[in-house]
Amino acid sequence: MMHTPRWKKLMFAASLAVLPACGMDAPDSPDAKGVDPLAPTELGEARAALTTGPASCQDIKTANPAAADGPYVLFHGGDRAKPWTAWCQNMAGTPAEYLSLPSTGPSLNFSQYTAGVNNGGGTNVRTLFSKVRIDPSTLRVSTGDLTFSTSSGLLWHGDAVTSMSYAAAMNCDFGNPGVGNVDLRGTPFAAAPGQFVAVGSYPSGAATYSSDNQVVDLWGRGDCGWMSVQGADHPFNGRSAQFQLQYRQSTPASCQDIKTALPSAADGEYVLYVNGDAAKPWAAWCQNMAGTPAEYLSLPSTGPSLNFSQYTAGYNNGGGTDVRTLFTKVRIDPSTLRVSTGDQTFSTSSGLLWHGDAVTSMSYAAAMNCDFVRPGLGNVDLRGTSFTVAPGEFVAVGYYGSGGATYSSDNQVVDLWNWGECGWMSVQGADHPFNGRGAQLQLQYK
Repeated sequence: MMHTPRWKKLMFAASLAVLPACGMDAPDSPDAKGVDPLAPTELGEARAALTTGPASCQDIKTANPAAADGPYVLFHGGDRAKPWTAWCQNMAGTPAEYLSLPSTGPSLNFSQYTAGVNNGGGTNVRTLFSKVRIDPSTLRVSTGDLTFSTSSGLLWHGDAVTSMSYAAAMNCDFGNPGVGNVDLRGTPFAAAPGQFVAVGSYPSGAATYSSDNQVVDLWGRGDCGWMSVQGADHPFNGRSAQFQLQYRQSTPASCQDIKTALPSAADGEYVLYVNGDAAKPWAAWCQNMAGTPAEYLSLPSTGPSLNFSQYTAGYNNGGGTDVRTLFTKVRIDPSTLRVSTGDQTFSTSSGLLWHGDAVTSMSYAAAMNCDFVRPGLGNVDLRGTSFTVAPGEFVAVGYYGSGGATYSSDNQVVDLWNWGECGWMSVQGADHPFNGRGAQLQLQYK
């Protein structure tokens, strides 16, 4: 039976999102909403979610009609091995895709018509681009789209010239050359070779590729002459041509890799790859990108009895109530795939009991009890992620400790129970697993 792709059904109405907020004004924030934190729980859909995803802003809108303008993660050709961050514009009408350009400044991603004696005493016209219009299926940039650009200067070329198209450099008196720059660093794209030609009357110039074809420096002069993308006729005032990009496989292994490539990246969901292996993608939440980035694994399976740990209160706990902690994300080391069970950044707790001092929270992957009456309980549920729990991770510890750790769903689910006086079932090395005391839970790539 055919199933609607899970990402379409569950594309979150608000936002990874993956950017902290749908419609943020940040230039490029892979919280990008296209990575589905509510990944599927059915095996077939889980596999599909790793290989297919939204390819266009229209796909985002179809899945979530309320989606606002902003940054989203798209996948070239729907291939989840080819993620990129798009700015979706006009989501209330006909969506359009733009590529944000992290490299911005007076001499980055600009085009200039350098004024000369033939321009009526005008001044250099320079246009700076922060985003460019891109066709997500062909990866062609419409160089004449000025939606996200600013221009300065004024000169005359028959009529007034007030702006330049992307990826162009022009001059009309053999004097100071026109100049321009394309800088795609911080994106997964490069400029296709052989894109530029010198055009006009007695034209000359050059297009110098560097940084693995992510940077192209331009100059052009003539009487008149310009260096631009093939097909650009007098590349000013919105006249357009098609600039071909190519997808560059990028396999960041950590959130620091993301930040290094894109210093402005915000907290949110990103695609990482285990040890940089393109065959091992996973959806990570990158936290504290403005400081020292940290990786978290989002847990699609959430609810009162999913991904929780409980210390069940009894007569030895001073009349307290069960302490239960629910987790929505867990801290993970992207190189070792070990989860720090004591990290409670993305958790909520209820209840209060006494174990010497007040107990207000439990560590991940633990169950505890201290009176042989009602057992402690816990659950690990990694369905919808790329990981399983390594075998043999749990032990019964404590005074007369007993219990069990039942693996199921291809080792993506572990149900825990225990009792003792006092006793707990937890990851090896977890000593009294409450109030942030933790250990390392080993995961494996599925």
